Amino acid sequence: MKQVINDQALTSVEHELLQQLDSKEIASHFHPGQRVAIAVGSRGIDSLSEIISCLVSWLKNRQVKPFLVPAMGSHGSATAAGQLAVSQSHGITEEKVKASIISSMETVQVGCLQNGAPVFMDKNAYQAEGIILVNRIKPHTAMSGPVQSGLLKMLTVGLGKQDGAVSMHRYGLEQSIPEAAGMLLQKTPVLLGIGIIENAFSKPYRLEVLPSAAFFSKEPLLLQEASKLLPGIPFSPVDILFIRYMGKDISGSGMDTNVVGRWRRTGGRKDKEMQFLAALDLTAESAGNAYGVGMADFITRALYNKIDFETTYTNALTSRWIDGVKIPMVLADEKEVFEKAFRLIEHEDTIRAVLINSTSDLERIWVTTSLKEEVHGDQSLDITGTTKVSFNEENRLLLTKEQNCG
Repeated sequence: MKQVINDQALTSVEHELLQQLDSKEIASHFHPGQRVAIAVGSRGIDSLSEIISCLVSWLKNRQVKPFLVPAMGSHGSATAAGQLAVSQSHGITEEKVKASIISSMETVQVGCLQNGAPVFMDKNAYQAEGIILVNRIKPHTAMSGPVQSGLLKMLTVGLGKQDGAVSMHRYGLEQSIPEAAGMLLQKTPVLLGIGIIENAFSKPYRLEVLPSAAFFSKEPLLLQEASKLLPGIPFSPVDILFIRYMGKDISGSGMDTNVVGRWRRTGGRKDKEMQFLAALDLTAESAGNAYGVGMADFITRALYNKIDFETTYTNALTSRWIDGVKIPMVLADEKEVFEKAFRLIEHEDTIRAVLINSTSDLERIWVTTSLKEEVHGDQSLDITGTTKVSFNEENRLLLTKEQNCG
């Protein structure tokens, strides 16, 4: 089936960015000779290299001296070389953006919160005359409230490098990030933030250039807007959810808990009634980081063999979410995953199973025929055909359209 999803997107991120940068309120923050750090994270944001290149060019035209700093906490195995490699994998290279990239894990402790949490910042960014944050704003996989994934989290966790990430997670993200961000905004030269909202197809839907004084007032509003754009799985309960790909490029937790259920990460009440979860493969872009694999009940041997345990465990130790990297039942291949998962469901004739490509790709969904009437009853869903589930010679999933019902 196909979900009707809002696909509105910006026609030109460069045009939108330049229009906002040229306003007096924004341009007044810069002067010739000023050394400015641009903080870039580890997420696969669409058009990120174009946004950074455009920003660098705009700054240089004002005789500003920009350089890039990876702002990704413990990602990239918590090493300078690893974080540089993550940036390069997203198309952020010195040749592409025409600016140097200074990757280091060295930090400065800026202060300490009332709850005892030390607050850190990347040393190179701290010593600059200005800092610009560039990040996507979206719901977090574990946090709730007005501040989740976005500029304030990048400031406290991403730019805090390994030290800051460990500190914020240890003392609680929701409790520590707002206070830590307030301290950093007072004590460090943060000038601007470029907040990006993406649509359900991971294309830029909105871009906002915010002066640092507007972070606390504007980011929650952008988060609300981003939340409305997120699609989900329109069925409950679900007996089995099959996910073809998981990975850090898809979600910070490998599989978005806003789709599969936050209870899989946080415990407690089941906010999504999905009895069993199977993950079939790990994306190449995840570079072996299988953080979140512990939410699955079944995985394939192919996925298991792709896991870089050092990278995955570093991520888990930093976030203190150890359950997220516990290994599920490992089965030989995709065919065996289907066979074993279906064996667990007693009501074979009315089984409610759903197959998706990933938690970030929910336009096209495959469901068992028992859900057909629910699809017909939802105007946002359209049956496009019937498909027989089969497997190739390597026992990987093969979907063959048998009949066009559209």
